Amino acid sequence: MLKITTLALVAALATPIALAGPAERLERLDNRLDRLERTGVIKQGSRLDRIEDRIDRRENKIDRREDRRDRAVNNGPLDRLEDRLDRLENIQDRREDRWDRRNLY
Repeated sequence: MLKITTLALVAALATPIALAGPAERLERLDNRLDRLERTGVIKQGSRLDRIEDRIDRRENKIDRREDRRDRAVNNGPLDRLEDRLDRLENIQDRREDRWDRRNLY
């Protein structure tokens, strides 16, 4: 019984990691690097800042690809609302990418 409980607990904890797509994995890393950049640990224009910007652009590209696939399927009004929110997020991501390239943060 203990073995089954342990396996169930491990499966429950590992499921989000196993089901996370590449965008979610990159997003977690990017969020940590963003936090370091905002606190001043990572200096603007440094090599680590450029790496963070590249990760961010790659994550945005994956998000846009997933958004295009999602827009191809229509599952009702809530799905259309989600598609609109995804498009707005993509617009904001592109704006942030431009700011990063100009180092305006």
